[in-house]
Amino acid sequence: MRAAGVLAALAALSVVAVSGPASAQAPRAGAAVITMEQDGHDLFFNAPETVERGQALKVKNATDPKKIGPHTFSLVNRKLIPKSQDEIKACGQDFKGICGEVAEWHEFDFQSGEVGRNPVEVGKQGWNRQGNLKRTGDSWVAEKENQSLSQKVSAPQGKTLHFFCAVHPEMQGKIRVEG
Repeated sequence: MRAAGVLAALAALSVVAVSGPASAQAPRAGAAVITMEQDGHDLFFNAPETVERGQALKVKNATDPKKIGPHTFSLVNRKLIPKSQDEIKACGQDFKGICGEVAEWHEFDFQSGEVGRNPVEVGKQGWNRQGNLKRTGDSWVAEKENQSLSQKVSAPQGKTLHFFCAVHPEMQGKIRVEG
């Protein structure tokens, strides 16, 4: 039933236009924060443009999953992030392509709606590894309002981390790692 609710929410959101990249802010002292937010029907990541290598990166869900479903914060190869409305719809509603892979990373059970693995931590400890169709990437599922996860950024200086939500693939962003 929970999975059906998520899919119904995805169907309603599939007509939402693709949001632009995460908003521009300078990284804060201490942890850099990325929030999952909603403005009307638009869902988006609010994120700084940069983060320091070794700095804590906190991802926080500021939305109500009872109304719109859960979110993922998944690091993926930028070429696999859906761009067109058709790609977004196929990814989010049918879990094709990278959305299906992210579901597998999390050992998501489509029958029960249960997440078997959360977070998915691969590569070096912390945020660093972008996944693709053959390689698992770092990912986290937020199932509750105000739920958050904080990890250090272990990606090398100069790397740009591309992220999106596999449940709402119109939610996309990137953050550059500085030294």
